[in-house]
Amino acid sequence: MAIQELVRMLSALPAATLYEAMGKVGGVHHHIRPMLPRSRLAGVAYTVRILPGETLAVLRAIEEAPVGSVLVIDTSGEGESVVWGGTSSLAAKVRGLAGCVTNGLVRDLDDLIEIGVPIYATGVTVTGTLKGHSGWVGLPVSVGGQVVRPGDVLVGDADGVVVIAQELAQDALTAALKQRAKEQARDARIKAGEPLTYVLGLR
Repeated sequence: MAIQELVRMLSALPAATLYEAMGKVGGVHHHIRPMLPRSRLAGVAYTVRILPGETLAVLRAIEEAPVGSVLVIDTSGEGESVVWGGTSSLAAKVRGLAGCVTNGLVRDLDDLIEIGVPIYATGVTVTGTLKGHSGWVGLPVSVGGQVVRPGDVLVGDADGVVVIAQELAQDALTAALKQRAKEQARDARIKAGEPLTYVLGLR
């Protein structure tokens, strides 16, 4: 199955379901959380690594990443400056990018919500950045305790983000569809009045 079709099908599944189906791996640390309410994110990773306080590589990546990409921005540590703001979101929306996942900070939160591009980050600040270092693109990066390689798939929702290695995406989809069916069957039994511990096999 083509990667874009896999992304489309994976996007319909909860991030937690994917995490469970893959054997409880791939979950990005909870410090990286959705900046927009009711966020849904799915796409192929376009990786960026920057020095703390530098965003030139991010601006170039917005222009260069293929349509449907998720920009995954590694700030090389815990910086105090923003890596994404309203203008970045606007440009990303015009370019057709799927969103951004970063271990950095954002600003212009009201604008981000209005524009609607899904953003997952560690928090919000007013502090600006420099644009003097070219950074790196297309290399494996580390974000939220997960190594993300170019071409890996990211799926996010209100709970957070899961990283799926590209070569495992088909297997992850197959396992997640089975997991989701099991979850739905469990919920149907609970709605029918069966005790939770009985349904979960804990009695």
